[in-house]
Amino acid sequence: MMHFTLPDETLIAALGAWSLSQPFTITRIPGGFTADVWYVETSQERFVAKFAYDTQEAFETGLHTAEIIKRAGIASGSPLRTGTGKRTVMVEGPPTRYHPLALLHLVAGEQIHFDQSESAYMIGSLLGRIHTIWLREQFRPGNGDRLFGYLREEAEEVHTQPGLSELIYQAAKAVETFEESKGVTNGTLYGDSLHVLYDQATQQVGIIDWGAVSWEPLLFDVALNAEHFTSSQALTDKFLRSYQAEAPIQPYELEGLQYYQALHSAQVAKFFAWRLTHQATLGYADPFTNERALQKNRMMLEQT
Repeated sequence: MMHFTLPDETLIAALGAWSLSQPFTITRIPGGFTADVWYVETSQERFVAKFAYDTQEAFETGLHTAEIIKRAGIASGSPLRTGTGKRTVMVEGPPTRYHPLALLHLVAGEQIHFDQSESAYMIGSLLGRIHTIWLREQFRPGNGDRLFGYLREEAEEVHTQPGLSELIYQAAKAVETFEESKGVTNGTLYGDSLHVLYDQATQQVGIIDWGAVSWEPLLFDVALNAEHFTSSQALTDKFLRSYQAEAPIQPYELEGLQYYQALHSAQVAKFFAWRLTHQATLGYADPFTNERALQKNRMMLEQT
């Protein structure tokens, strides 16, 4: 299945909603999974334009969280509002279908490497800080239960993979059993591996990509990001300690880490089963990536 990409000329026309200083240039950024993305550069500032293949409500929920984090002093790729104060505008693409476009403040820096002790501390501390900020601001996304709701949805692509449906069910059931016996702290989730950029010139860090935000157990975010540091127990411990120093969860909740990591494998396996069934290639040039990712996460579920 060939994926639609928004033409550059359509983007240029839509950017009129922001009254950017002229002239400006656009440069497409390759590799997006669920969006078309460009650098937008004026004589004074650089932005990122993002055309998201998602609902306006879901996309703007993520942008709202980015605004909250920016107000707390962390660079976040928050949206530049349009001339009429909107976070996004709706643009046609594919034909007869409309999706939201946002213009985001550029976060300077390079992606951090996860094999360094400083990275484990930085990721843990940042994750704890944003969880605490959202709870302090009493922010609750209005997009419902995205994680468990997604896993519970009947999907043909799951049933075409023998045994996958049962593996996903078992992962979700294990989490539910843990939550019933222990109790967990719910809050706003980042919902993905934390995308942290470090600017060497200013020694500042920032966070980008807020498209997976939802209201779930905070432990899911912890489990998901702890996966980066499994090569070393020392790195894992440093990540968890730095998170706990900033975060609102109780220490006993970390006993459930393995269940939430399996839940993440279930989420990823279902996602790549969909991509494999629909032959989706956006974000990966290698046509075998979907199958490899599906099998990797299926194997992790089987070993749980």
